[in-house]
Amino acid sequence: MGRRMLALAAVVLTGAMPASGGVAVADPPLATSSNVHLLMHIPGTAAGMNFSGHYAYVSGWDGILVLDIAKPEAPQVAGGLALPHFENEDIDLCGDTLLVVNDREAKDLGSIMYVIDIANPTSPAVIAILPLGLTGSGRGSGHIANFVKPDCSQAWVDGGDHVEVVDLTVRSAPRSLGKFESAASLSDAFKVSHDTELDSTGTIWNVGGGGAAGYKLTANPLAPKLLGTTGTAGRNPSPYNDFILHNSQRRGKTLLITEEDYVDTDEVPPGGCRGQGKFETWDVSGLGKGAITPLGTWETELNGMFTGGAVDSKAPVTVNCSSHWFDAKDGVAAVGWYEQGVRFLDYRSPANIAQVGYYIPANGSTWAAYWSPTDPNGEIVYTADAYRGVDVLRIDGGGLTGKKVKAPVPNQWFGSPTADSVAFQPHPAFGFVCTILKPDVDTPTP
Repeated sequence: MGRRMLALAAVVLTGAMPASGGVAVADPPLATSSNVHLLMHIPGTAAGMNFSGHYAYVSGWDGILVLDIAKPEAPQVAGGLALPHFENEDIDLCGDTLLVVNDREAKDLGSIMYVIDIANPTSPAVIAILPLGLTGSGRGSGHIANFVKPDCSQAWVDGGDHVEVVDLTVRSAPRSLGKFESAASLSDAFKVSHDTELDSTGTIWNVGGGGAAGYKLTANPLAPKLLGTTGTAGRNPSPYNDFILHNSQRRGKTLLITEEDYVDTDEVPPGGCRGQGKFETWDVSGLGKGAITPLGTWETELNGMFTGGAVDSKAPVTVNCSSHWFDAKDGVAAVGWYEQGVRFLDYRSPANIAQVGYYIPANGSTWAAYWSPTDPNGEIVYTADAYRGVDVLRIDGGGLTGKKVKAPVPNQWFGSPTADSVAFQPHPAFGFVCTILKPDVDTPTP
């Protein structure tokens, strides 16, 4: 367990908090737009977050941290549940039930769903444990669980080559109903479904290696009705999907999607930020005819440099450069972008997405960003950062200024393109391997 994990465990178990009224000791950001402000920092590790009333439930590798967000700009630690697991990057809740999934270990083995009661909001308690999969073959589900019925009686579990359906009619006795093959997993390059979202119309959106698919439930839980898909345009490999379509939210006639591609092994040399993930908009006005068509995409300045043809020195600008979990409100999406921080994107003109704010923390890996449901002004955002914990940000006017901004990409982030590019040429026998330094010499050996 690393220092950051121990820090969050201490917060969960002791209720420790940063000095009252101020920001916890934190490094200055690498870059921030003038309209985005850091209000508070709660150290630890965080992967996902969800809300009930004036409480936020934060999942990290040590368990669940409960924050009281009655004062949205100053969350207070209110409780928690020590529950070591990995990785549950999308925490879902419905009524008094919260779901945490421990990812599979290999194939279809090792995944566990924890059913957690939050009737006492500050004292979450495990009431059931359900092993998933257990066939020992294929790629099993267990990465993410989401409710698909408003009455909290059924969930879909993604992360495998099939979606697993879990009955939660009796919360203390959940049971797997079996699996079905989602159209969102149908890719020869990467057959997997990744996430599920139930929208306000009752449509269930499933995304993955095969793109995005809209469903309606039927009397048979293993045979939902397919309404439409993103088709060839959304299927890996394609310009819109180089790995997986990661998660989605429907806003009116627009489906918002992040594409994840966190380690691009197809580039030469592999492992840089070229092409690593975009924020996308898709038109669902033709869903009645089965059509979901692309509208627009946006990528960061760093990604854009590389896909635009600039030389990638392979200096360690970031390890993970991809878009990830996001939350959309009033025309602005707050998008976690791993080590490129939080990006605030105005999607009101979905074919012309505009960045209206950004916050790039030092030593951070922002997995997700969420608008505070208790902020009447619509300006407060919470991040879930795997390295840092939780940052509380405020963006002036909720980002609805219409002013486009561009984040800097300083030259010093890239090291020496000439020297580094030589070090990362393929070896005739070993291919791409880590470079080593000659003794007492600060230049790498080829």
